[in-house]
Amino acid sequence: MRKRIRNAGLIAAVSAFALLSGLAGGHGLIGHDMAAAAGNGNGNAGGNGKSNGAGNSASHGNSANAHASNGSTPSDLGALNAAHASSKAFANASPNSRVGKIKAYYEANKAATEAQQDAANAQASADALKQAAADAEQAVTDAEAKLAAAEAAAAADPTNTALADAVTAAQTDLTNAQAAAAQATAAADAAQATADAAAAAAATAGQAATDALNNAANKKPVSAETRAALDAMLAGKISNQ
Repeated sequence: MRKRIRNAGLIAAVSAFALLSGLAGGHGLIGHDMAAAAGNGNGNAGGNGKSNGAGNSASHGNSANAHASNGSTPSDLGALNAAHASSKAFANASPNSRVGKIKAYYEANKAATEAQQDAANAQASADALKQAAADAEQAVTDAEAKLAAAEAAAAADPTNTALADAVTAAQTDLTNAQAAAAQATAAADAAQATADAAAAAAATAGQAATDALNNAANKKPVSAETRAALDAMLAGKISNQ
């Protein structure tokens, strides 16, 4: 009895399988629809994943480029991001506003840059005059040697008037060389004093620019990278009022 029941169940299962297989084979609906759904799902998921990945990558690249070009991030700049204001805003800025303080830094920094250039030029002039003074001193040394040689020759032949005249001429040359050397040395000393004063003025102007920068910033001290980024933003934006 049990064997008959098992056989009957097996026959029913085989019949059901055959019916389903026939439907699938005849119309291809079940297998096709399931495969299409699976394909669409995978395709959409893959496409979306690729698109988002590329978008995120591009966004990250733009952020990195901005950081590299400015040398500092907006977060580093803090309140100094106000430098993005328009030229008109800078022209009309109140001295106590953030934009006004940034403008004050710009002007102080410009003055410091000019003072540094003046100091460099003054030192270059002083160095040139020092070289001229050294050359003049060498001329004195050479004149002294000529005079010594002329005197030696005249001493060896006291009656030779030509040699006596050579001594006189050599003495005159030495006197002139000494006067020129004195003048050159005085000029070099004066030029160096001017250069020293210019260097001191440049240092004062530089400190004033640093103070103005810190007064404009809310994150102190301001790093060299942040200052360079600020200078880049301000370049050509503020004209002399």
